[in-house]
Amino acid sequence: IYVYINNIIIASKNIEEYLKYVKTVLNILDKVYIYILVEKSFIAYLLIRLLSYIVNSEGVAKTDNRIAIFKKLKFPNTFETLE
Repeated sequence: IYVYINNIIIASKNIEEYLKYVKTVLNILDKVYIYILVEKSFIAYLLIRLLSYIVNSEGVAKTDNRIAIFKKLKFPNTFETLE
């Protein structure tokens, strides 16, 4: 059986706490024989975008990038413009 886990996200308020959490998670994964490929790992980012949220040391904030993109689109207002 092969299981693929896409993301493990660890966020904290300071680097010491972050490193403690990383070590804890890696120890737990090691105990159950789950290994992480180093070349696919991203460690110590100041912030990440996850779906429509931004996660950083201050918490989680919703972004509205998708809404902003749709607001910028110009839709045809007549049938002739549509053609």
